[in-house]
Amino acid sequence: MADLIRRRIDVEVRESEGDGPRLHGVIIQEGRAAAGGRAEVFAPGSIVWPERGIEIRTAHLGRAEAVAMPTRQPNGEIRIAVKATPAIVQAVRSGRDAMSVEFNAIREHRTAGGVREIERAFVDGAALTTPGKSEYEQTAAELRDRKRKVAVWL
Repeated sequence: MADLIRRRIDVEVRESEGDGPRLHGVIIQEGRAAAGGRAEVFAPGSIVWPERGIEIRTAHLGRAEAVAMPTRQPNGEIRIAVKATPAIVQAVRSGRDAMSVEFNAIREHRTAGGVREIERAFVDGAALTTPGKSEYEQTAAELRDRKRKVAVWL
């Protein structure tokens, strides 16, 4: 059974030239512990995903709205950029400015301090969610309109 981790992440929808709006964000960050009540951290380099990419949903267990190919950044952020469907745009505009990743822990252990350290995890989906449902605070969301060049914070 997949674990559901709620993580605050950088999410934004940008208008792109000719391609329509795109969702940009950090779906997870390796090496940063959860806030709130969850004593958990993904080890650096621990996240793997399907060759086709990960499914992006507007709610957990909902239908896939898009499939995004993640990229790993030197600071441990796993970023996505994908064409935003009308449902994704609506979800972000309605306040779903955090993400919750869906993963299966392949290898993990508990540290002496009781922290769950995930050494290998298979991430196959991420859902947009509201900030109160997120265990990770290192993120925010914005909706950008390229034509006006202003950021609207949700």
